Formats: sequence, C-alpha cells, structure tokens
Amino acid sequence: MTRFFKFLIRVSSFLGKEMTEIFRQPRLILTLVLGPFLIMFLFGLGYPDQNRTLRTTFVTTDPATFQKEMNTFTKSFNSKIFDYVIESDKELALAKLALNQTDLVIVVPDIPFETIKNNQQAEFLIYHNEVDPIQIGYIQSVARILVDEVNRQILQSMAEQGQADSGSLQTDLETAIAKTQALRQAVPAGDVKTATQAADLEKDLTDVHANLTTFRSLSSGILVSPFSSKITGLSEVQLTVTGFFAPAVIVLLLQHVSITFSSLSIVRETRSGIMELFRVAPIKAFETLVGKYISYLFFETILAGVITALAVWLLRIPILGSLQDYALAVVVLLFTSLGVGFFISLISQTDTQAVQYSMLLMLASIFFSGFFLD
Repeated sequence: MTRFFKFLIRVSSFLGKEMTEIFRQPRLILTLVLGPFLIMFLFGLGYPDQNRTLRTTFVTTDPATFQKEMNTFTKSFNSKIFDYVIESDKELALAKLALNQTDLVIVVPDIPFETIKNNQQAEFLIYHNEVDPIQIGYIQSVARILVDEVNRQILQSMAEQGQADSGSLQTDLETAIAKTQALRQAVPAGDVKTATQAADLEKDLTDVHANLTTFRSLSSGILVSPFSSKITGLSEVQLTVTGFFAPAVIVLLLQHVSITFSSLSIVRETRSGIMELFRVAPIKAFETLVGKYISYLFFETILAGVITALAVWLLRIPILGSLQDYALAVVVLLFTSLGVGFFISLISQTDTQAVQYSMLLMLASIFFSGFFLD
C-alpha cells in the first residue's frame, strides 16, 4: 500500500509540473484552442448556406411566348436557381458570357413540338464559361433539373390534353357510328345526302387514324423525355479535378514549408545566442536579412522545381501557360511567404509558438483562399 501511495505522489508531481508549464505559456493556449475555433467561426459566418444563383440568359426566337412559359416554370420550381433574362440574339448572349456578365446561356429549341413529332428529342443548348470541375458539375445538375422540370410539365400537359382529346375522340367515334347507322338506313344509294354523310365519315375516321398513327410512331423514350440538354463550355480546355486543384496544392505546400522554415530561423538563433553575436559582428541587419532570404529562396526554389516535376511527370498535370510566368509566380510566392515567416519569427518566443502560428496561417489559407470552397 505504501508503494502505491508513493507511486501516486510521483505521478501527481508530474501532473502539477506539466500543468504549470502549460499555463505559463498563454500564447500557446490561445493559438492551440482559440485560433482554430476563431477561424472556423469566421468561416461559418461567411459561408453561404444556399445554392448558387446562376445569372442565366435564355435565348429564344419568340421572347413574348417564352416569357409566359418561363413564369410557369419558375412558379413551380421551389429552389431559387435562375436569375434570368430573355434574349433573342444568341451571339450577343455568348459575348456577355465571355465577359462574365452572365453565368449561363440556354438556347431554347425552335419548334420543339415539331421536332418531337419527328421522333427526336428537342435539345436545350447550354453554354457556360467555367473551368472549375466542381462548378461544372453543379451546372450539369442544374441542367438536369431544368430538363426534368420541363419534361414533367410537358408530360402533365400531354396527360391533360390526352384526357381532353379522349373525350373529343369518343365524341368523334360516336358521331362516326351515328353517321354509319344513318348511311346504312339511307334508302337511295345515289342520294347526295348519303354521299355527303359518307364523305364526312371518311374524314372523321381518317383524322382519328392519323392521330393514332402519330402517337404510335413516337418512341417511348421520346414520350417520357421529350426534351434533353447539351452542355458546352466556352473554354477550350476542360480540366479534371486533379488538374484543377494541383496548382493550389503546390501553392499551399510551398507556402507552408517557406513560412515554417523562416519562422523558426530567427527564433532558434535568438534562443541559442547567435543573434547576440550578429549584433556585435561587423554585419548589418539588412545584410543578415538578405542572406537569409537568398538562402531560403534558393532551397525553396529547388523544392518547388521538384514538386512541379513530380506533378507533371507522375500525376500528368498539364502546364497550359508559359513556364516563365509560372516561375515568376512561384518566386513571388516564395518571397512573400518567407517575409511572413520572418515576421512570425519576430513575434514568437519559442519554436512551438512559431510552428503554431504557421499552422494557423495554413488553416486560414485553406478556408479563405478559395481552395476549400469557392
């Protein structure tokens, strides 16, 4: 029992020591607990919890008629997706799309019901100017919703029209039967009235036959889905998800490595006493800073080249721009990241604080730079 109490005393002494050590570093506690919470809180405030409203331009040859149909569509559609205008000039609408004055251009098919009667789907032509695969997927979903809603309304209209036509068809058939009976009861075979009744009967039956022929000739797929959509992007290159996010991943990696290395540089030298030697040595602060910049910039440039080569050769990520512009952007990124890292090293008292500040900055970059969500 005595050994057990001694064991508890020794263990509890470490507990008190470590708790005291933790509370002696209030900055560390704030960065570990309050920092990530604050970032998530700000992200939650700024994140729009709703679907993206697409500025849409509908192109049709008859804007007045389509306006009525579009009003019916928007009333029956629950989610607010389209902020639309109606245009009759397709080229003008595509020019606005290229200038980012609209998000979608939807070309409404001309004489759609004639196309459907010819056993073909009437196709909506949908144009966008996105390169983000996530946004393209959202547009494809919106296009499916649009087509499904139009098909639903068409099917409902056809069902209502079919019910009305069935009554008319029944009346026509009853009339045809009555005329047939009257024709059968006609006594003189060459009577003009009888001939007229026969002609009317033939016309009525011919119309019924033609309607049934048209109905039977239509494919069941056309009847169920009379409309379809074709989505086209203005950009000549459609990127994959990996190809689109690869540059952002490279940026985050280089930024984090640069900030972490440079933030630890001055902190370690201050704690080890080397900074005191710099102050009495015949070297200026600007020269020290330039030397550190050149050293880390040289190392990070080599690292950037290795990461880029791996992305291009192993992951098959295409470089669509010029290598000179890419190299310039990387150098500017590294130069700025090193400056931020040196600033963190000046306000940090320990290595742990410098690393925590670097991690907080990386979290903020992920959530607020557009990498995580647009």
